[in-house]
Amino acid sequence: MRAKLRKLLEGAGYRVVLAHDGQQALAALPGEFFSLLITDLEMPNMGGLELIASVQGSLETEDLPIIAITGHDELQAHVRDCQGLYGLFRKPWNDRELLRRVEALVALRARPAQPRAVPEPALH
Repeated sequence: MRAKLRKLLEGAGYRVVLAHDGQQALAALPGEFFSLLITDLEMPNMGGLELIASVQGSLETEDLPIIAITGHDELQAHVRDCQGLYGLFRKPWNDRELLRRVEALVALRARPAQPRAVPEPALH
């Protein structure tokens, strides 16, 4: 799934950072700005539902749009209760629909403004 998503998203011009599981994804988030998180619900070590809860529970990432992907109906029912979830795609997903959703969500989350440098007062 990761390889297919990477090919699809990079082909559309997006920069992609892959994680092998929820723990690795959660560890990568504070290091840089991300416009969107796409997660599988079934992952080793930390599943998608745990990852979603952790992301939404952090001040730094609470506004990060999340798309979940699953192949299981029973997990789909649990995800519908998640706040802040901007999409749920079932495997196999429709590439065109997923790209449209990604484009819309990336446009929603603006990169934080860089603090302007305040000039030092000149001494005369």
